Amino acid sequence: MTEANKQLVMTAYQRIFGDLDVSAVDQYMSQDFIQHNPTTPDGPEGVKQLLQMLISQGVSKQKLEYKHVLAHGDIVMLHTPYEMAGKAWRFLDIYRVENGKLAEHWDAMMQMPDTRAHNNPLF
Repeated sequence: MTEANKQLVMTAYQRIFGDLDVSAVDQYMSQDFIQHNPTTPDGPEGVKQLLQMLISQGVSKQKLEYKHVLAHGDIVMLHTPYEMAGKAWRFLDIYRVENGKLAEHWDAMMQMPDTRAHNNPLF
């Protein structure tokens, strides 16, 4: 089940946030989707609003690269670079899967800094 959940989350994430496919939200997210990002409302409609905002701000479709994917049971974590508003970002997304759908989400985002205090890779 863990491997199936990893594949589901990676596929959904690419379709929704890489391909900017609003129709994929209903396909992959539960109707009772719980959102822990304080700027996005609960439910599929909140994610659709977020996608519409990204599209209106000129975010382009992109092939996502998963730097780390960790899963344990119904929880899947993605560590992903993302291009947004002409800037490079680092996203950490955690999803809970229930009945073959994304049911809950937590995240942390960071714009890639111009300078760093060390030379360690950020991924």
